[in-house]
Amino acid sequence: MSLPQIDLPGDLDGRHVLVVPRGTDLVALASAWFPEAAWTRQPVSAAEASASARPMTGARFRGITAEAAAPTPGLLRLDASAALEGPTPAGRDDAQAIGLATHELDLYALVPTDAGAPLDLVYGWMSAAARRAAGAIVPADRTHAVAPDPWSAVDLTLWSPVPLSAQDALPLIRPAMTGARVGPTDVPQQSQGAAGPPTFSVTATFEYDGSLTVRTGRSREVPVALSRLDWREYGPWSYHVSWQPPQPEELHNDHPSQLHLIARSRVQPSVARVAATLWRAVGGTVVDSGGFVVPPDELRDRATARR
Repeated sequence: MSLPQIDLPGDLDGRHVLVVPRGTDLVALASAWFPEAAWTRQPVSAAEASASARPMTGARFRGITAEAAAPTPGLLRLDASAALEGPTPAGRDDAQAIGLATHELDLYALVPTDAGAPLDLVYGWMSAAARRAAGAIVPADRTHAVAPDPWSAVDLTLWSPVPLSAQDALPLIRPAMTGARVGPTDVPQQSQGAAGPPTFSVTATFEYDGSLTVRTGRSREVPVALSRLDWREYGPWSYHVSWQPPQPEELHNDHPSQLHLIARSRVQPSVARVAATLWRAVGGTVVDSGGFVVPPDELRDRATARR
């Protein structure tokens, strides 16, 4: 038996569609993966179009009501291979058909701009962006919607200009790992030719919820999302905070068990608390596992979430 198709506006037919909550800053999401992402055609909302339209004045127009000006979708260039056209507004019925709780949506249709170019990176970004924005992807055949779990991106990495030694970091990390037994650090490893203290890792174990590891490193390459920031807002030293659940294979399961979800909800605040503690100590910028910048307010909300 065939499934009913998801009904979206007809001008989006035949194209993959990224669905995000109304007002989502798509340029910020796009520039996290594509350094040159920018509008090549700015979108114009219905309100903006009406405000710029010339009013119908004069005796011959008396009693005539002007038609509402139509919005114009923009064109957001990702890279040489693809762009997104939108937003096209959608409401409650479309949200219910897609399976999203948000009642006001923006739809962006994928527009390939180079017929011969592979779109693997673009598809990967659409999935990551949908997860980050609590949105979805509706493929061109409209048979189903893919709504990645926004809470599945657990790991965080702080990129800082300041290195910490294991002796300085451990007293900061211990109190942030609420409910865990913090063991000794791994043997420090000095990166060849790197200035600063040796890199290290430390692992904390939860009785039922797996383990949490903080691993430091130094790299000449940083996430694309940092490239648009002032150089003083990040650095080459990374503090990667990662969760290893009791059943690691469930990290890649689209429908993990209830036990996995419960463990994840209990560990996520600890991951954020560790990242926030290190950020207060050494500064820098936090990036999530999808490659998107996590601002301080969001980091605080994650760290104070109820377990």
